[in-house]
Amino acid sequence: MTIYSKSDLATRVLRDLGLVGAEETPSAADIQWAEETISSEVASMAVRGIRVWNGNDTSVPVEYLTPLSRRIGLAVGPAFGLFTLAEAAVGIMGIEKELRQMSAKKPTGAVAKTEYF
Repeated sequence: MTIYSKSDLATRVLRDLGLVGAEETPSAADIQWAEETISSEVASMAVRGIRVWNGNDTSVPVEYLTPLSRRIGLAVGPAFGLFTLAEAAVGIMGIEKELRQMSAKKPTGAVAKTEYF
């Protein structure tokens, strides 16, 4: 399983938004700012019941890289004038639906056990 670091995700967000070219290395300040946004957004989603992968914002499984980059990009974009906060809010609702589906417990097929009183 491929795992990406928070720095990898931050770079991906900046590239997906077109703020950094595909072959460019983001500045240390841009990476730090993007990483802070990642931590804040992951914590915000967790408070609202969206568990992102294992709740750890330092290692990102490959299946979460693109959708999470899109979600964080929606939080970052308005600061750079790429789109409005209203446009970001609409996009966030859609991508969070996808992230909720990804983080939902998968059915096991096992019979649920219970105690009767």
